[in-house]
Amino acid sequence: MNDFDALLKRSFAEAPEPADDGFSVQISRAVAHREKTAKVRNAAYTVGMAAAAAAVCYGAYGLMGLYGQEVLATAGLEVARVHGALSGAPSVGGAAQGMLQSFGAGLTQMLLVFGALAGGAVAYRAAQD
Repeated sequence: MNDFDALLKRSFAEAPEPADDGFSVQISRAVAHREKTAKVRNAAYTVGMAAAAAAVCYGAYGLMGLYGQEVLATAGLEVARVHGALSGAPSVGGAAQGMLQSFGAGLTQMLLVFGALAGGAVAYRAAQD
């Protein structure tokens, strides 16, 4: 027991114990209510985030079904062009020019996809703050 506790007990030695009148019970009920509402809010947030993730995945699946084959075909053609430019180039300058053209044609679609993913990540981060 420290000095402050001893001083308080000596100062109020004659005072009767304060009547609780259900104050502690009311406080514990209020705290329990807040904890329950926090749990419900957390569960609703979790369900909402799961639904949002499912919607994003469903949308990405739709986009991949629509554009996936085209993107893969274009990527395959670009890889073939790069391979052809590297394997059968008569000069270094011709190979570099062919390779840059191949990368330029194929990277436009990839940059759009990565830009969309980055934009989604930024929007998600902004929603978290």
